[in-house]
Amino acid sequence: MLEPRPSGPWLWVRLLSLQVIESRRYKDPGMPIKAVVFDVGETLVDESRHWGEWADDLGVSRLTFCAALGAAIARGWHHRRVFEIVCPDTPYALLAERRAAARGPLSVTAADFYPDALSCLSRLNEMGLVVGIAGNQPRPIEIALKRMELPVNFICSSESMGVEKPDPGFFLHLVDRCKLTSPAQIAYVGDRLDKDVIPACAAGLVGIHIRRGPWAFIQSSAPDTPEIKQAIGSLAELPELLRTL
Repeated sequence: MLEPRPSGPWLWVRLLSLQVIESRRYKDPGMPIKAVVFDVGETLVDESRHWGEWADDLGVSRLTFCAALGAAIARGWHHRRVFEIVCPDTPYALLAERRAAARGPLSVTAADFYPDALSCLSRLNEMGLVVGIAGNQPRPIEIALKRMELPVNFICSSESMGVEKPDPGFFLHLVDRCKLTSPAQIAYVGDRLDKDVIPACAAGLVGIHIRRGPWAFIQSSAPDTPEIKQAIGSLAELPELLRTL
């Protein structure tokens, strides 16, 4: 049964505000950024194809499916709750099994990347920064990204790491992957406030919010959303922002 929407200011927004305040004491202003790690979906990769194919497979219009996804995001639910809205009588595991049988394993192609993504990765690489990709993704997506020979130092997924965002262990693991001594030397770029930016800051990294995709727009427009100082609208803005940190 679907959970009711919380009354009053959303609980997750209150928690975000507290974490933002607490995270401010972690950042050493004298510690330069030496590495940048990116989330995957809606940060580097446009997931429109992925969600559109789900709508097609489930026999609902793409508009209807996207509206249901937006409703789940606005309520702070896990994105898989959208399937409870659209197909309440069919378990997600069965839907995923049918999709895999029809389309094969989840994957990502160069055509799925946002137009500013690859040029940004190359630019940061040229600047001498350690560049990584790490998100809450299954291993097949990690494998597909590695096959592209992107201009990055490492690629890992939550499945291979054994920990998911927003767990602090996910972000602290990145310190080892970047071969650095302090989380304050790492900027983490993501579209979600609840899974990317706020927990990254709380773990001692510099969280940078890219405001695109459904999570970014819906979460940032929620009542009492805390101010996020490091925010961009495009990855083209990132190199210049990093020079100011």
